[in-house]
Amino acid sequence: MVKWVEITSMNKESLLKDNQFIRDARTFLADRGGYEKEDLIDRENVYDKYMEHFRFQNVNEVTAINDMLYAQNTDEQGKERMARLMDTYDRMDSDLGLKAAGDYITGVLSAPSTYAGIFTGGGAKVGALAAQQGVKLGIREILKRGVAGEALRKAATQGAVRAGAVEGAIGAGQVTAQEQARVETGMQEGIRGGAVALGAVAGAVPGAVFGAGQQVQRAIVEQQAEDVLQKSIIESTRQLKSANKTVVKEVFENKTTSDTAKNIYENLKETKLALKETIPEELAKGKELKAELAPDDVEVLGSTMNPAPRLPLEATIEDMKLQNIAAVAAKIVDAVPDIAGEEGTERFTSKLVRALTGGTTTVKDKDGNLISQKFDGDTLTALVKKYGVTLEDIGSLLGAEASSAGSLLGTLGSLKKKATKLQLQDFSKQLDSLDKAFIEMGDIVNPAREVVEELDAQLGKSIPKKVNDFFNLDNINKARIGLMTVQLATTARNMTNGYMRNYIYAFDNFGAGMYNKAFSESVAKRKLKQRGIYTPTDKEIKDEAVRAVNLGKAQLRTAYDSVLFKDLMTVTSAETTALGKLMKNPLFGQSEQAQRLFMEMGDVADHTKIDSGWLKTARFLNKLNTKSDNMFKRAILSREIDKSIRAAGYKDGLNGVLKSGRFAEIDPKVIAEGMEKALDFTYQTGKFKGKEGSFNQAAQVFIDASQTKLGSTFVPFPRYLVNQFRFFYEHAPVIGLFDFGSGILNKSDFGDRVGKQIGGAVMLSSLYVLRANHGDETTGPFEYKNPFGAGIVDAQASLGPFSAYAWAADAIYKLSNPDAVNPITIREFTKSLGGGQFRPTGLGIVDGLFDTYQRGIDDGETDLVIKEMGAKFLGNYMNTFTVGAGVLKDVVATLDPEFRVTADNTDIKFWPYVFKQATRSFPQAVDENSNFYGYSGVGPKRRALQSPTRSTGLRTMNPFMRQLTGLTQREQRNLAELEFDRLGLQWTDVAPRKVKFDPELTGDVRGKMGRMVESAITDMILNDPEYKGLETATEKQQHLKSALRELKSEARSRVLNIEQIRGASVEEQQRLARANFYNYSSNDRDLIAIYYERDTGKKLKDTDDYMTALAIGRKYQIKK
Repeated sequence: MVKWVEITSMNKESLLKDNQFIRDARTFLADRGGYEKEDLIDRENVYDKYMEHFRFQNVNEVTAINDMLYAQNTDEQGKERMARLMDTYDRMDSDLGLKAAGDYITGVLSAPSTYAGIFTGGGAKVGALAAQQGVKLGIREILKRGVAGEALRKAATQGAVRAGAVEGAIGAGQVTAQEQARVETGMQEGIRGGAVALGAVAGAVPGAVFGAGQQVQRAIVEQQAEDVLQKSIIESTRQLKSANKTVVKEVFENKTTSDTAKNIYENLKETKLALKETIPEELAKGKELKAELAPDDVEVLGSTMNPAPRLPLEATIEDMKLQNIAAVAAKIVDAVPDIAGEEGTERFTSKLVRALTGGTTTVKDKDGNLISQKFDGDTLTALVKKYGVTLEDIGSLLGAEASSAGSLLGTLGSLKKKATKLQLQDFSKQLDSLDKAFIEMGDIVNPAREVVEELDAQLGKSIPKKVNDFFNLDNINKARIGLMTVQLATTARNMTNGYMRNYIYAFDNFGAGMYNKAFSESVAKRKLKQRGIYTPTDKEIKDEAVRAVNLGKAQLRTAYDSVLFKDLMTVTSAETTALGKLMKNPLFGQSEQAQRLFMEMGDVADHTKIDSGWLKTARFLNKLNTKSDNMFKRAILSREIDKSIRAAGYKDGLNGVLKSGRFAEIDPKVIAEGMEKALDFTYQTGKFKGKEGSFNQAAQVFIDASQTKLGSTFVPFPRYLVNQFRFFYEHAPVIGLFDFGSGILNKSDFGDRVGKQIGGAVMLSSLYVLRANHGDETTGPFEYKNPFGAGIVDAQASLGPFSAYAWAADAIYKLSNPDAVNPITIREFTKSLGGGQFRPTGLGIVDGLFDTYQRGIDDGETDLVIKEMGAKFLGNYMNTFTVGAGVLKDVVATLDPEFRVTADNTDIKFWPYVFKQATRSFPQAVDENSNFYGYSGVGPKRRALQSPTRSTGLRTMNPFMRQLTGLTQREQRNLAELEFDRLGLQWTDVAPRKVKFDPELTGDVRGKMGRMVESAITDMILNDPEYKGLETATEKQQHLKSALRELKSEARSRVLNIEQIRGASVEEQQRLARANFYNYSSNDRDLIAIYYERDTGKKLKDTDDYMTALAIGRKYQIKK
């Protein structure tokens, strides 16, 4: 074991005087910590940085893992140096003081496990203070409210177990990394189990204590939310009874509507139980409101052919609900005139469509004359509110009418089934019309649309549902897309981006609020003009200005809540928890909407009931993503509804409305708009159909095409792409103020547009500061200095939709910095618009075939293009099922350095190429002698992936950090790579051309190039007087490009040297000959193919005899 020079007292004063300590610390910090030399000149600064680093190691698992990886990779001198420094820190005197406290706090706050603890119920770190307050709150609530002690004890126990397990595992993992670093440096022979156990206990005990308090707080909030729910149920029941009195008087006792209403009511009552058995449960809403409404085979809603039944003398709550629904339907049936010749047979849905699309209904005036009356979405909303039901109940009526075709599916003959299919198609068109009419009120028609789709799918099927679900290609494909997002890194990136978006959302609201308050009169006049009032009175302007000010105040309140991360940290607020309960309760008419908002796998499809087969597996593996996704949606929905309520002049906001039990009185438009904003926040808005503008039409076509089985292989996440582009456009300077008739801004208020200009400016300036302070002349648009040590990290996947602004910030930095010569590339901008997600898997095939066919002469290249690109496409497609194995790959690579060598997943043969691509997410060892407890990889053996800029090939750096933070750490660049990046050389400037159709030879060429670059180019940069004497970056850039061209040519020549053929097998001879053949230009290859056919009478593409072809080329003096 390495020993430190004996020092009587290990403290700051003695260490500052010790030259060996200062040398070791300087070297270690420069090598491991990434500090610049100028930061380490002052001895006291060296000591402070040293202490800071090892304090971080004690509380930050990323630092601990990085130290372990450094110890594994450094040379023997580095190991000894690190051992001495760790031993010194272990034996130092007491580590107390403000500086130490600050370092520990910073280490905690920068540790990903801090936020994992918050997210999973652990609270031993940042959640500790909040949890302590939760304990106090819980005690106060127990004393004040007499809440059941047993329930709270149960909550505390659950919180303690969960948090203790999370924090204990984190503590054990962190100590394990520290112990392994000591093993690697030679300080000890093995990992001490006692130290790991102590670390687990040290994490678990405080985690359990604080987790219990946090869970008690959650229990209190749950109880408060439950109180709100019960109060709302009581108030809703009171309103239902009150509305029923109106219903009985205005509808059931009215001669005009009485018979219709009673028949509808009777149908609802008599058929609901039978329908529970004949219609699949997932097509039923609330399990109580189904009725067969089809004209074929059953009575038509509203028909007066049969005598009207009597109402019950004492109606139950359920009876009243059915009566109220029947009253709404009867009013619409009666108000919309029958189509001539179809009296008594027209469906309720058809009449509703005609009323909403026509914009009018007919009513009788006081003299009995029929007159036209306006009928639109607002009219329907007012009618259902008056009669004590909800728009969701109307959606259920539509679904019930559609389901009438389903009760006889099992007994229908083929002709009848064909007629039923046509009937469903017609019904679907009617739903499209209603969808457009309900565009501002949410997905009202979705229950009916689900029924239509399910019945349409059932026609002609005899396979049991569960079996069919498992083998259903649509379900398998959607599960495949869901499985692409199950890695921890995906959750980390989504969380990071969500918190970043939260701040931009805050500034969006701040800017809009300030504008609406400051320019309330201008806002008022614009609003009045939009409503057609061009010469308003002073009172109209004043009233509208008051509303603008109220809106501004509400937006500023929303901004304030967002800055404080309301509902995005430890415990969700009582009103937001209550809102979730109310939304999911069918009584209040929002349960269908809530299911769609809080669904699993949000960007895959509209699946609210994924209960079997592949989709069930994908849903289970996406639990963490779903939890984080719904956390953000819930918070934004609550804030948006609160904002609308406050803007309407109710100062107590959502909390006040819910506490008074008046949730049912919230305008459905307000809830629908809040849901739309929540989906927009998470880039999941997918309903563009019915919205005006070319952008919305194109977006819907793109989403529909991409959600097919074929389309999803190219674009698996179309909603994300569309929404991230909208995010970019809305916040873009100046142009984000204007729609240009495209519909991309969806008729948003000018104040909202101004607010997003503020948000966009903050975003761009923040990313510029990040670029200027954490990048340099060698880093790209999405690369920053590693916050956890030396080197750089690639953050594009975490930036997501912010990538375009990161690119813009990088461009501004380079344009304003005369020393920056790294060029601005449109390629990077195009990449940024995809938010780091858009990787089409099949477009290369199209490009390759086009390049081949346009030449007109086929020398066999077409077959090779199809073979290579087809293998890559098929392998990539198969790999999407196993992307989640990347977690295992990163864990194994963290523990075993041999698995960090990047594998080459290409092959010269078709099926090995396919299987290498398909299994590339699994841990793979490239050394045949390497294994991790007997495991060496999945699929064919791989070679190491070669680099054209270094002799050692490529390695994965700190793989587990990627899972914890979502950031990808790059290898520290050698001198040549730093110079290439500084001067802005592109990949094509450095890498030799690929050897066509031979990935292995391509790897050999790149490996040869890497060795030459590392020696010749490095020597030139350090020692060549000509190069060092060049004054400008442009001159050095051109000098390097010239040198690299020579090296690339030499690397290809050495690997493709035809003399190597001698003594090789026939197969290897033909392989190298083929590589040399495709090293000719396309015109020369065409000539050789022509001469080959003339001399041999055969076509080269049929024989693949490239040895003979090369000889013929030499014969006719065709030179490369």
